[in-house]
Amino acid sequence: MKFLKSIGWRITFWHSIMFILTLSLFSGFLYITFSDMLTKKVDSMLSRELGLITYCLEKKDSFSEIEQHINRSSNFVSVNEEEIYWQVENERGQIIARSHNLHDNRIKRSEVLEKIDENVLVWDTEVNGAPLRAMSAPMSEGVLHYQVTVATYSRILKLSILNLKNILLFFTCGFVGISLVIGWLISKKTLQPIHQIISTTNQITATNLYERLPIEGPEDELQSLSKTLNRMIDRLETSFTQIQQFTSDVSHELRTSLTIMRGELEVSLNKNRSEEEYKRVLHTVLEEVIYLSDMVEKFLYLSRNTSNSNQIERKTVDGIFLFQYVRNHLLSLIMKKQIELHIQIPDRFTLYGDEDLLRRLFINLMENAIKYTPEGGTVEIKACSKEQFIHIEVIDHGIGIPEEHLPFIFQRFYRVDDSRSRSQGGTGLGLSLCKWIVEVHKGTIEVHSKPDEGTRVIVKLLAS
Repeated sequence: MKFLKSIGWRITFWHSIMFILTLSLFSGFLYITFSDMLTKKVDSMLSRELGLITYCLEKKDSFSEIEQHINRSSNFVSVNEEEIYWQVENERGQIIARSHNLHDNRIKRSEVLEKIDENVLVWDTEVNGAPLRAMSAPMSEGVLHYQVTVATYSRILKLSILNLKNILLFFTCGFVGISLVIGWLISKKTLQPIHQIISTTNQITATNLYERLPIEGPEDELQSLSKTLNRMIDRLETSFTQIQQFTSDVSHELRTSLTIMRGELEVSLNKNRSEEEYKRVLHTVLEEVIYLSDMVEKFLYLSRNTSNSNQIERKTVDGIFLFQYVRNHLLSLIMKKQIELHIQIPDRFTLYGDEDLLRRLFINLMENAIKYTPEGGTVEIKACSKEQFIHIEVIDHGIGIPEEHLPFIFQRFYRVDDSRSRSQGGTGLGLSLCKWIVEVHKGTIEVHSKPDEGTRVIVKLLAS
């Protein structure tokens, strides 16, 4: 049944079960205690009457005197003689004395006897259909042996216990219904914030990710759930914003390059051009194609390698060989701009990480430093060990970066000067990739720069 799958009904059900169990245990305890108390009270009265008869026998009164003494005793007068029965039997089982209200009857023994003392027995019996509670004890006087038995009506005892049982059953059944109603109200009140969370969450879509769940009430698990969901929505909103921005930037980059190529080609086809003009157009188109190829390559690299950071292959990487590879890879660019490259590494060091990613990291950093350094300028690379980290600095003395742009330079497609970056062949993806590589290696990257003074990039990576 569908309603049994509801948390609210399950809370109601378990609340009722626990309530009924607690009530049943309490009712059982009350029933047993009350029954035992009443039974002991009746047994106490019978024990008192039994002691009175035993006392008279010890005085060696005749049986007729015993009957008269007991029936006229002030202790006995206080009890309705219609409620107390007694009899004295000899060793042959013959009744030698009895209470007047027994007439010709006798108090019979039951098959079920309860021993409350060494020689005292109690049992339930009846006389003329009336239920009795009886108590018996032996007595000896010289060579004579007697069995003294007293009894009283137990109808009130049984009726009281029965009434208590009925009352407890009635109230237990009544409280079952009450517990269901209370449990349902409690579950409804408890789950109301959850229903509100569900309702608000269902209203949040990609178009209104700015919506947040209300944080209300005490600092409990539900408020913690709301805060957790809000943080998740914050991350989703950030991701959606980045995706939208990234898509917009990619579209802009593609549109700009395609517009340039289309314009150049359309102009060149309007009329016959000279060989030099065609070469210029082809050169312009080639630059845009190279730019697009570089951007697509880096874009695919980012998409492929940053999707799962757990797939990178970590191993020990020699720092000297790493920078020799980077220098050789950029040698043509260094010679083209006549850049002086100074690598200062006092001691050999090793890094622990993905060699391909580390190469990509320092190729991008040094490529940026070379691009934005004037011809004949200087680029420096410094490395030193500090505790568990290797500090590597890439320093150029080029055009620098304005301070207001520094917080954004690691964003994808962000460029300080669009025209200047495009003329240098920049796509705005290099530093974004660098930041990701450093982070997956549990390191840090900082950029310090001043316009017309140069830029210093500080990378901290774990040593092997």
